[in-house]
Amino acid sequence: MKIFILAFAGVLVLSAYVVAQPQRVRAQNLVYYPQPTRRPPRPILVRVARDVGIGGSLASNPRGGADARLEVANAIGDPNHNLIGSAFAAGNTDRGPVTTGGALAYNNNGLGAAISKTHTPGVRDTLTQSVSANLFNNGVHSLDANAFKSQNTLANGFKFDRNGAGLDYSHINGHGASLTKSTIPNFGSQVELAGKANLWSSPDRNTRLDLTGSGSKWTSGPLSGQRDYFGGVGLTHMFG
Repeated sequence: MKIFILAFAGVLVLSAYVVAQPQRVRAQNLVYYPQPTRRPPRPILVRVARDVGIGGSLASNPRGGADARLEVANAIGDPNHNLIGSAFAAGNTDRGPVTTGGALAYNNNGLGAAISKTHTPGVRDTLTQSVSANLFNNGVHSLDANAFKSQNTLANGFKFDRNGAGLDYSHINGHGASLTKSTIPNFGSQVELAGKANLWSSPDRNTRLDLTGSGSKWTSGPLSGQRDYFGGVGLTHMFG
């Protein structure tokens, strides 16, 4: 556990250094078995008053190709109290199948709940339920707590659940860090730490260069003690 504490401190120090430089104010997949279930992502576009938005992103991938995502979202309400429905398609330009899915999320002054369904042909289907709560937000720093539960069905018919909880920190300049612990019942538990430091952003904030890193460790089960690490620099462009 000591390695994760040191890594988390390193992310915060790196973020503090980058913040100190003149800037405009504003997880990566690892090798797992079974693969982890992520909490449903927030929609790229958040519009209100019954407006429909279409957007997406294109991000470089150190392992090859680029990760592309296209999303359509429809929101009802205002920035503090809203209901958002979304659908997306995502994949890599060089390899792998295209993942499709949809989500319904409710937010009320920092408290939220969401349900999502994803389908990756020949790989897996996942149904995820999640809740979240904002613990602190002063307009510059934000800290959220979350919990999630997922039901997964692999292409070969094997089924398993994955449950977890974690903390997410974000900075207005685009830096962030997260710490998550998840458990697969009757298999094992895993801890994952991820961090991101924004190195550069375009004036409209739609294009950015980020330094990212993550590490995970199985803390129980047949893979107990196994560690995985990843780090790199990536360019992302948002559109819509």
